[in-house]
This record gives sequence, C-alpha cells and structure tokens, in this order.
Amino acid sequence: MNSAQGIKTVFDRRAATYEGNTWHARYAERLVELAAPAPGLRILDAATGTGLAAGAAALAVGPTGHVTGVDLSPGMLDVAKETVRLPNVGFLKADATHLEQFPCAFFDMVLCSAGMLYLPAEVAIEEWHRVLKPGGIVGFSTMRAGFPVAGRLFREHASAYGLTLDDPAAPLGTASRCRTVLRDTGFSPLEVTEEPLRFARADLAYAWEAHARGTYHDAMSTLTAQQTRSFERDFTTSIARMLRADEELLLTAEVIYAFGRK
Repeated sequence: MNSAQGIKTVFDRRAATYEGNTWHARYAERLVELAAPAPGLRILDAATGTGLAAGAAALAVGPTGHVTGVDLSPGMLDVAKETVRLPNVGFLKADATHLEQFPCAFFDMVLCSAGMLYLPAEVAIEEWHRVLKPGGIVGFSTMRAGFPVAGRLFREHASAYGLTLDDPAAPLGTASRCRTVLRDTGFSPLEVTEEPLRFARADLAYAWEAHARGTYHDAMSTLTAQQTRSFERDFTTSIARMLRADEELLLTAEVIYAFGRK
C-alpha cells in the first residue's frame, strides 16, 4: 500500500473506528511529551490522521503558537476537525511527503505519530527538513522491527495463502536505523527513546481490520472472498490462543521515538 490513493482509500475506511484503538492517543501524546514543544512554536503534524498529536501539540504551544495537521484522507480529517476544536489548530488535505503549500523554513517543529509505517521515510524526512527553520526539530514514532506481535502473526498466517508480506516497521525498526535516516536526510540526530507500549485487550478487536484493511490492503485484495474469510478465522483464532497463553507478549509493543535537529 504505497500509493497515495491507496493510503487515502484505506484510511477513509478506517476513520470511523480509528480512535477505538486507545493506544493511538497514548502513542501520540507520548511523542508530543518527549518533543516538549515550547509555547509560541509553529508545528506541522504530518500524517495527522484524526489529529491526536495535533491536539496535544496545540495545548503545549498555547494561544501564541499554531499547529497545522496534514493528511491525505478526508475521512480522517473530518474526524479531526470534529474532535480537535482548538483555535490554534488547522487541518489541511495534503501529502505529507510533498508540501508545496508551505515555503522553505516555515515550521519550528515537524511531528509524525504512527505515520512512518505508511510513508517512504527518506522522501518524507527530506521534505520535512525543507519546511523546517534552521535549528528546527523533527520527531517521529515507529515500532521496533517485529512489533506489534499481532502483525507478526498476521504475516505468518498470510504465508499459508501465498502472500509474502514485509514488516512495515523494518526500515526504521531500530534506534540505529532511525539515526542513520536522520543523518542521511540532513539532520543531526538527537535523543532516541525506546520503550514499551501496552495495548488494551479491546484493541485486539481491531487487529484484523488494521492489518487486512490497512497495512496489507493491496496484498489482501488478491485473495478470494473465501480465502479472506478463512484467513480471518485462522488469524482471530491464533490471537485468542496467544491471549490465553501469553497476554503480556501479545499486548506489549516495543516502540521508538526519534528526534533530529536541522
């Protein structure tokens, strides 16, 4: 699912249930907490989705600052506009990797929460370098390679249906890889924080949707309806079995928050 149109389609479909995954909000808020934006800053929230990081950043920068959230999905932006009603936030339909709407050196900080799984990392970060002021900060979150465990299970079951699926976390899936990409795109790497993120049991209700209709939408479209139903039964049965056997492993993801300075 690399095309802009593909990403838009997937997230338009997921917009209504996206915030049902309670970990999304905690993930976004933690990124903003670590970024520690000062009052008065102008911030871009790239791939803003439903505006979770944008809302947290807007509270941090206060009335003298401003946050612009951009996303390809009108459905996600509709939710953001409805739920993040703050005077210092604006939302715009735009490709986070091609920001012609903004001049060079326009923002003080660029944040991207959970969006890196769907973006070409170097292309995106190079563009964020362009729109940042000298001394500006970029910060993004990603999963460690192999996480979440539900995604690993999904890929394992997919092989039985002739699908070979890559781990979308792999390109930025270690602290070292994050630092390398930051250096390669012109940033001086700053702190990289690695820590666990705990899912709620209720989040597992969205695991099939997140992978089959999200990350791996294009690959799943090659299966027949019968294959898809069988795959879903296999996957959900496996999730239930692991939940009984090792809840801690299934519900814990290792995540990375990486920062760089222009």
